[in-house]
Amino acid sequence: MAKITAINNDDDLAAAGARVDELFKANPDILTAGADNPEYVELNAIADLVFAYEDIHCPMDEPTPAARVQGSMDALGLTEDDLVSAIGSRELVDEVLAGRREVTPAMAAALYELLGIEVRDLLPQAVGAATPSAGRV
Repeated sequence: MAKITAINNDDDLAAAGARVDELFKANPDILTAGADNPEYVELNAIADLVFAYEDIHCPMDEPTPAARVQGSMDALGLTEDDLVSAIGSRELVDEVLAGRREVTPAMAAALYELLGIEVRDLLPQAVGAATPSAGRV
């Protein structure tokens, strides 16, 4: 196991990435090795350091509701026509996907049922809101 050091700059980040590559090349099944494997422990420690560094120095914006819907559609192989039943009309689908119209609570509940996207991810003002169950909107 190599000495694990803090990641303080982009050079440290690159070195951490190189070490992760080395670990995977040496043991392609490292993720299933288990916590008693020193390389597995090292990989997890490096990953934690990388995530912490990137959270601070490379923050990413949260995807918009439109991007979340489009991504789920792509993953499920759905088209815009498949969303009409959830959103109401082709015109509304186009407006939501273009980001020109906000998702309503009723749309969010229907999109949850169709795409599995959490309501809180479609309605930023509803952070912490529970996922709708049948009959609730």
